[in-house]
Amino acid sequence: MDTEVTAAGDDFAHGRRVGAILGDARTAAGLELIDIARDTRVPVRHLAAIEADAHDSLPALPYAIGFVKAFARAVGVDPEAAGAQFRAETSKVAHVPAPPPMSPLDERRLPPRGLVTVSIVAVLAVIAAVVAWSAGAFDGASRPTSAPVVAAAPPVVSPAETAAASPATPPAADSTAIAGTPAAAVPTSPAVTPAVAPVAMSPAAPGSGHIVITASDDAWFRISAYDATARKVVTVKTGVLAKGEHYEVTPVPGQRLWTGRAGALQISVDGRALPPLGGPVETVKNVSLDAADLRARLAAPATPR
Repeated sequence: MDTEVTAAGDDFAHGRRVGAILGDARTAAGLELIDIARDTRVPVRHLAAIEADAHDSLPALPYAIGFVKAFARAVGVDPEAAGAQFRAETSKVAHVPAPPPMSPLDERRLPPRGLVTVSIVAVLAVIAAVVAWSAGAFDGASRPTSAPVVAAAPPVVSPAETAAASPATPPAADSTAIAGTPAAAVPTSPAVTPAVAPVAMSPAAPGSGHIVITASDDAWFRISAYDATARKVVTVKTGVLAKGEHYEVTPVPGQRLWTGRAGALQISVDGRALPPLGGPVETVKNVSLDAADLRARLAAPATPR
């Protein structure tokens, strides 16, 4: 084997082609291409192409050099020298990936600078509006303009005023009228239906939990409570109380008041007025309308605003 390697090295030095050198070495070793293919796992067609110097039939350069070295190793030829000789003879070149083309950007495809600026300003405005809405800044401005919830209370008329407004009862005809005088000659006042005095709303008895909301100016409000059956918070009443109108709160436990004009709503419990809930345009939420909580507000000292 050393003699074969030395002879092959001399052949490389004399410029013989690698295919002929490997073919002579295989013949000298008494091997067939099928034997080398079985030992090296190189296909027979590639071994035959190496011997015939048919480099175009071989795969890419790295694989072809590996096949040549395996062939040389199987027949006792220096694999490194055979690989170097094949690289010098072949026209194959190693594949070098080409970089992608780097064409300059077309300025016509870029959005105008003014459009970019306007888009940024619009996005910032939307973000600011969402933050303001979350903070309740638009509660007063977005109040619904529905019809008044409660009609104005009828005026209370005292019995004295009713009596004064009613016509006097005509005097009874004199039973000692002159005989023979016709009854039609006796003057009588026409019958007048007495005016009916409006029924005044009786004040609630102390401690009964009678709660009334009165508006000193137009104010939107919403009353909600937790519905245990539906397992969610539902709206009990919502709308606008016009100036001078009032709303009697239904005695439902756990009710909460939300309004955008706290100073325009006056709450009274058992006929006693509570201190203002807030400023004229202040938004308040989750104000308990339970009688016990409202009485606690009456007992608490007023907080300077």
